[in-house]
Amino acid sequence: MDKQSHLLPLYEQVRRSILAGIESGQFAEGSFLPSELELMALYGVSRITLRRAIGDLCADGRLQRQQGRGTVIQPRKVQQTLVSLSGFSETMDGLGRKSGHRILAREDNPKAPAIRDRLQAEALIRFDRLLEDGGRPMTLETLWFDAKRFPEVIEPVAAGGSFFAALRDNGIEPAHAERQIDVGLASPAERTTLAISAVQPVYRIEKVVTDAQHRPLALSQLVTPSHLVTYTIKI
Repeated sequence: MDKQSHLLPLYEQVRRSILAGIESGQFAEGSFLPSELELMALYGVSRITLRRAIGDLCADGRLQRQQGRGTVIQPRKVQQTLVSLSGFSETMDGLGRKSGHRILAREDNPKAPAIRDRLQAEALIRFDRLLEDGGRPMTLETLWFDAKRFPEVIEPVAAGGSFFAALRDNGIEPAHAERQIDVGLASPAERTTLAISAVQPVYRIEKVVTDAQHRPLALSQLVTPSHLVTYTIKI
């Protein structure tokens, strides 16, 4: 450590050292940190100091304590641009990460008159999906679109494929997207599916995608733990 770092509280020095170990690959993402005793010996600190450093990294989303198992190293945040028209798969592919869509539920002709009206849909369909990053849960999505207008998109989506890719494979190009973003806490069911704690905040995003004529293509309602994603705006 440099001279300035020695002026920092000891727990902050340890926090930075653990973070540097994560960034350098000494502690691999998705793996568990060494035991408390090993880390206390490595950094020459007390259990109280170590736990303070680890607690701060958990609060930042870089680590996650798992009861009875240890402390796992979380993946780096995904960088997403709010004005982008890229779908989840395209975004993850561009970052060199492996994406996945796990279908949790499907409902044909759900009773959702407000969403039906917003999408101008004749035969509304809803998919509940878990979007995954390298097999790890990242986002809960409820996807709505008009099954009558896009019948050829249903099976690719039902099979776990990208909705945007299915549209483009059928000559339909999304042109605009409007997002509304709120921050809150997850429900018990959402916490279980996303494997997060009761105190970890989540982004709640509603996204409406339209074509070049501003006709609605789909509406998505997304729940993403805030420690997994950083959103940027480009103007």
